[in-house]
Amino acid sequence: MLTIKATILFCLVLLPIVSWARSTGSQYSSPNMEKNCGKTITLDGDKLPGTYFSLTSGNYKPNVDCILTIKGKTSNQRIIVVVDKMDVACGGDKIIIYDGKIDQGSVLNKNQSEECGTKKYYLRTITSNTAIIQFISNNDKKVGTGFTINTAINFPVSTCSRIENLYRCKNNYCISNSFNCDDRNWCGDNTQQHVCR
Repeated sequence: MLTIKATILFCLVLLPIVSWARSTGSQYSSPNMEKNCGKTITLDGDKLPGTYFSLTSGNYKPNVDCILTIKGKTSNQRIIVVVDKMDVACGGDKIIIYDGKIDQGSVLNKNQSEECGTKKYYLRTITSNTAIIQFISNNDKKVGTGFTINTAINFPVSTCSRIENLYRCKNNYCISNSFNCDDRNWCGDNTQQHVCR
């Protein structure tokens, strides 16, 4: 009989795009980021309100330049990016979070402490409907174990009800109830921490 961990690993290996394993707060998960370099994952309010991905399969490889795009299905959906944990060697290796396009002016985590090192939990709200995550490593033989990142959408709609499996934030944006009360600021205004049920 398979244990829960073995079952989750089995699911992640077999399903190439999206599996239904629960990890780091999101029931919507994608395979390791390095297997999705150059791809786009589209989130929507119904089938895929969020996803997580990681680069944690042992120590990561040198000379990596991997870009993953997370996009909202409609233009009014904002992407929330949460770096849950990070172990990235400084001195050339880094995670970069872009808002909308790859451009120095659109980098949201400009502090070195948010691009490399060992850190737990920080959040960035993308003002467009497209987040671009880039991971770069050099060949100085200094590596870490990688990172885990959660992403989700929040969006304004005229109605936002529990019947639709949505939760209305104080800022009038909605999030999927799947993400309410998991200690992350998916609303962008900390609403769900105060009315968590």
